[in-house]
Amino acid sequence: MCGIVGIVHSDPAHPVSTAVVRQMCDAIRHRGPDDEGVHVDGPVGLGMRRLSIIDLAGSHQPIFNEDRSALIVFNGEIYNYQELRRGLVARGHAFATQGDTETILHLYEEEGPACVERLRGMFAFAIWDAKAQTLLLARDRFGIKPLYVAAASWGVAFASELKALHAAGLVEPTLDWDALDMYFQLGYIPAPATPFAGVTKLEPGHTAVWHPRRGLSTRAYWDLPRQRVAAPRDLPARVGEWLDESVRAHLVSDVPVAAFLSGGLDSSAVVASWALASDAPHAFTARYFGSGAASADETHLARQLAARYGVKLTEVDIHPEVRDLLEPIAHALDEPHADQSAVPTWLLSQAVGASYKVALTGIGGDELFAGYRRHIGLLAGEQYALLPHAVQRGLSGLGNLLREPKDASLSVDRFKRFLRPGNGSAPDRFLGYVTRCVDAERRALYVSGLRERLRSGRAVARFRELHERHGAPAGLTAGLYLDYKTFLADDVLALSDRMAMAHSLEIRVPFVDHELVERVFPLPDRAKIGLWQNKRLLKRALRGRLPAGHLRAPKRGFVGPTAEWLRNELRDVIEDELSAERLRRLGYFDPAVVRGLLDDHFARRHNREGILWSLLCFSVWHRVYLESGVLAGR
Repeated sequence: MCGIVGIVHSDPAHPVSTAVVRQMCDAIRHRGPDDEGVHVDGPVGLGMRRLSIIDLAGSHQPIFNEDRSALIVFNGEIYNYQELRRGLVARGHAFATQGDTETILHLYEEEGPACVERLRGMFAFAIWDAKAQTLLLARDRFGIKPLYVAAASWGVAFASELKALHAAGLVEPTLDWDALDMYFQLGYIPAPATPFAGVTKLEPGHTAVWHPRRGLSTRAYWDLPRQRVAAPRDLPARVGEWLDESVRAHLVSDVPVAAFLSGGLDSSAVVASWALASDAPHAFTARYFGSGAASADETHLARQLAARYGVKLTEVDIHPEVRDLLEPIAHALDEPHADQSAVPTWLLSQAVGASYKVALTGIGGDELFAGYRRHIGLLAGEQYALLPHAVQRGLSGLGNLLREPKDASLSVDRFKRFLRPGNGSAPDRFLGYVTRCVDAERRALYVSGLRERLRSGRAVARFRELHERHGAPAGLTAGLYLDYKTFLADDVLALSDRMAMAHSLEIRVPFVDHELVERVFPLPDRAKIGLWQNKRLLKRALRGRLPAGHLRAPKRGFVGPTAEWLRNELRDVIEDELSAERLRRLGYFDPAVVRGLLDDHFARRHNREGILWSLLCFSVWHRVYLESGVLAGR
């Protein structure tokens, strides 16, 4: 696990500066504190920072092939590298290391860019081929590992994190407000967009090849299965076997491995599978304090599972006094990112990273087994969309009169989103369920000059494009596919990678494994969920493994009680960050409209947690990146 960077100039007479490549590496030192490697040869410069997990004494990068005509820098873990290596050795390849990185390079010698199709794991890598004068960039199927790219007439640059590109002075800090409008709608920026014009994210499941004359071209090498398959008779037992196999594969390591255990179904499933296969792991769980803590707390479930399997459990206290964490989190995330799980993920990663380099999590179980309320809502919404629009508008108006409950539950807010009028389009309905701030309210946020420059409907176009790309699936499949292509990749996985790597911790995700996903995703919708019952299949597979309370517990998600924190302990923080004076100084938002959102939330007329947290995170990010931090010295 590490961070990678690189620059290749189009002009062969324009050498890359070794000092610049080292500056890029320094910007992401946290991703790999154990080692640094830099190779500069004329117009080509590649670098990496390494967190040593496999082949600790060897595998120093960059790694070359036998005749030194190609070299690789790699971030990630390949879980089937030993099997691939045996085949490569049998075919005459000579290895200088014992790790997984060199395996990729020799596969590339045989298969070119198609080598990615043989890899099982998480990865982002770059291969410079001196003979072909090409740079190959690749990202894993799900986007577990990040990769930013900047390409222009001068050449191409890449990095694991945005801050490394900025450290090289290669990117102008020009905000892309169409991308940022998607952020205020969703809480994250979907790939390939980033907050800056001139920089993109390589999409998951894609490779890109750059040539000095032909420029950059991208290609999708993998997608989720399109064809449905029949469920085997012993499906729950098979699911348990498939999960066990994935967990075993993700335990490959030359250093000790820990686990995140929220007490929810997915992390509990991973820990139980691990404990059944080998020695019980050391697990870490979050314990919340402050307003609304009871609604988020799952420590009693984590304790039950730990007791059942003899798991050593460390509880990490999560308090609402997080003012001092907001700037470090914004710096680590690189992009404006408004997932409320950032705070507990940061604190857990800090605790785990103090003793471990690797940890397994339950991320991806909701996308694979239909764990979000919106998955049930999407099926119900197909019927709701058949009602006349006048009836939908009336029901939505009545729903908006409902006040938020005292327990800070989001159930009323979700019900209001379900009732919003819409058409019968699956991607449009899905987008409506995940939207934090509807179009009219969001556009009202912006000052007039900015509002008129924005292109409307960019998120709608993106979700429709993805939906059509997969053959316009219906029902639950549409929702799961869009979750994989947007929310999982650009929200959940992006956040977990940045929060963990900020503390030099590698996160592994057994549910986000292409062999497991290719078995489960094509199963019929009715096999995965029941009538108003999320995750029925996974729960059936886990009977006998988990305490009964785990199978009945309501879904909480790995987030703190943000709505109540904003009304109480964090009220002074958000009032200060979104004050009229600061908003006028930024010049992007209408202070009166923002004030109305704050008043709505404080008075419990509407739960404005989503858009208020988005505004708060953006304001902190803007200060860190554009006012006083990463880019201030440019």
